[in-house]
Amino acid sequence: MLTIESAVATHAGRVRSGNEDNYYLFGNYRYDTGIRQRREHKTVLAQQMAAAVYDGMGGEEAGEVASLLAAKECMPCIAEEMKEAICRQIHSANEAVCREMKQRGGGRMGTTIAALYIDADMAVCCNVGDSRCYFMRSGRLRQLSVDDSEARAMVEMGVLSPEKARASKSWHKLTQHLGVHPDEFVIEPHISEPIPLKDGDLFLLCSDGLSDMVMDDEIARIAGAGKTAMQTADALVEAALEQGGRDNVTAMVLQIKENGAGQGASGMMAYLKKVPAAIWILLFFLAAAAVIIA
Repeated sequence: MLTIESAVATHAGRVRSGNEDNYYLFGNYRYDTGIRQRREHKTVLAQQMAAAVYDGMGGEEAGEVASLLAAKECMPCIAEEMKEAICRQIHSANEAVCREMKQRGGGRMGTTIAALYIDADMAVCCNVGDSRCYFMRSGRLRQLSVDDSEARAMVEMGVLSPEKARASKSWHKLTQHLGVHPDEFVIEPHISEPIPLKDGDLFLLCSDGLSDMVMDDEIARIAGAGKTAMQTADALVEAALEQGGRDNVTAMVLQIKENGAGQGASGMMAYLKKVPAAIWILLFFLAAAAVIIA
């Protein structure tokens, strides 16, 4: 059995008055959007579960509402139906945000999402917008999510280099996010291929308040430092604040570990396999003799 040690830290940053970010961690989310800072951690057995980070947009509390509405639509799903269930949840969250916009008189609001869905020993990443999902295995960090920004599109077309894209005005111009009416645009979430989980794997979900402030090599250094999930999440948020904290920042860390009971069973099986065949034969005859005598 695998266990997941998880933690999330969210902070309004050093510039913004409110925190429009939200998250979903195994059923918990930031229900009180007036709180500027929140931390929580949880260790569970790997089963059907979901985790996500949301970056709300709109200002004047609209961003907080959009990210909260989306978080309420998140839920676990089984592996066999994961892609279809993820798409349904994404569209359900988008509809919830769109309904709220209509009730508020048509004003715009929206949110990004970066989510991880797990069923036993398999995980799938999903995102819409520029919130990110990173995956670390054997010390190597790679981005699973796809940034929905004009800058990324220009990099892919060869118009901008990755370095110039980060400094351009198109870096934060999103090509899709939740909070778009279906008659305007059909949202297409990015869904990764299934990832078989292994002991030592680490996932990081974060808003752009982290990825804009802290470069990937520094994120990799912090994530690979061997700390607890909570210590890692705190260190990532602190790194973003030290670099200016110009935006709300949320970091969620999920560490995959082999359950101690599972390790004991595996060790016992490995030991038994080393027992010579002659010993097994002798034990068999001794057991048979004991049965006959009884």
